[in-house]
Amino acid sequence: MNAMQAVRVIDVETTGLDPESDAIVECAAVDVAVIEGDCVTVRGGRQWLIDPGKPIPPEASAIHHLTDDDVRGRLKWNQVYAAIGSLNPCDYYAAHNAKFDQSFTKLPGQWICTRKVATRLYPHAPAHSNQVLRYWLQLDVCDDAKGLMPHRALHDAFVTAALLVRLLDDVDIEQAVAWSNEPCLLPRVPFGKHKGAEWSSVPKDYLRWCIGQDMDEDVKFTCSHWLSM
Repeated sequence: MNAMQAVRVIDVETTGLDPESDAIVECAAVDVAVIEGDCVTVRGGRQWLIDPGKPIPPEASAIHHLTDDDVRGRLKWNQVYAAIGSLNPCDYYAAHNAKFDQSFTKLPGQWICTRKVATRLYPHAPAHSNQVLRYWLQLDVCDDAKGLMPHRALHDAFVTAALLVRLLDDVDIEQAVAWSNEPCLLPRVPFGKHKGAEWSSVPKDYLRWCIGQDMDEDVKFTCSHWLSM
């Protein structure tokens, strides 16, 4: 019998970006089965509308197009959390920008960040959002995603699942987890006189200068990586 690992792809839509003050309004889960290195997206998926207990700001509605009327009286997050826990067990969770989804859901266990893995494997992609990668890589997105609206949880979970399948063609799952536990290795400089250049081509004195500044952890990690090369 083939050994199988299950990865549950999670996507959430929220009232905002701060997990301390904002709340989830929609959650979706799509499973990917990994059998001896071969991956397949399990059809169907699950999605839940969630009453956040607070108004949805128009700036958030402009992204996912959910309004207060759509979620009023729906399940509370603790009920959805329990529902996710009652699904078949999984070995890993995955999300595109997993730090965001993990911080809101608080789902326990190891997470794979498809964005971090994609920046490692495909540094020359024009961008690393899941939708850009979908078309740049010409991903085979599950038919169940057809007719669903982008930036809704189930649609985006299916896209991320298709991306995960492609990523695991190019890297083993243990390495994907290891990269996900590190800061993001940025492909290009997002600021300053070297903006748009590949970090690998930036002079070492500029890398050292960046490390000494008040930069985010991804920038400092990337500079340290290329200084060590």
